[in-house]
Amino acid sequence: MEPHSNNPSPAIPDIPLQLAGQPTIGGLAAPWTTGRTPDGRYRFGAVDLDRHNRAMNEKLCQTCGTTLDTRLVFAMRDSDLRSLTSHEPAMHPVCAAYAATACPMLAGRMIHYRATSLAGQLADLGVSSHGDPTDTRAGSAAEPWQLVWASGYRVYTHPRTKLLAAMVLPEQILRVRRIGDNPRQGGEQRPDCSIDPSESETPR
Repeated sequence: MEPHSNNPSPAIPDIPLQLAGQPTIGGLAAPWTTGRTPDGRYRFGAVDLDRHNRAMNEKLCQTCGTTLDTRLVFAMRDSDLRSLTSHEPAMHPVCAAYAATACPMLAGRMIHYRATSLAGQLADLGVSSHGDPTDTRAGSAAEPWQLVWASGYRVYTHPRTKLLAAMVLPEQILRVRRIGDNPRQGGEQRPDCSIDPSESETPR
């Protein structure tokens, strides 16, 4: 889902060597799983479903597209962490560090998602796959995000989105670090996000 920003001109971070070969949009490296419009343009918010599935199944980094190491990193919302599920493929630590500053949502520069459904916007461009398959985020407040270091994950089909997702078991979690400074938090310290395995989805 393409978010709405009230800070439209943030500093553009340097692209790490790991991502030097990736296409760029406005000076930002496009993740490997980014979808394209029919005329070949990359579109932030659109997802290449084939690459998404390959990244999940083959343990590829969603940002650079190469094989993950034994330590991998997920970007998870608070609600994702509580359910021990990531709806996005994992990343290398260096790719995750770049994403945490380059992506306006992860960096906390977003207050809410755009009120206009991304599905409708992309349908006009001939793109069907996107980051909000259930179309429920339009206009909603942006959640805080965490980077979650893990030693592995299990792939399953999420019952709500019908897309592949990654389940991270509690014993696979190595570290959790909050990222961004969401302006809706008023600059206050956000409380820790507790993990409740009982809320996790059962892989199918």
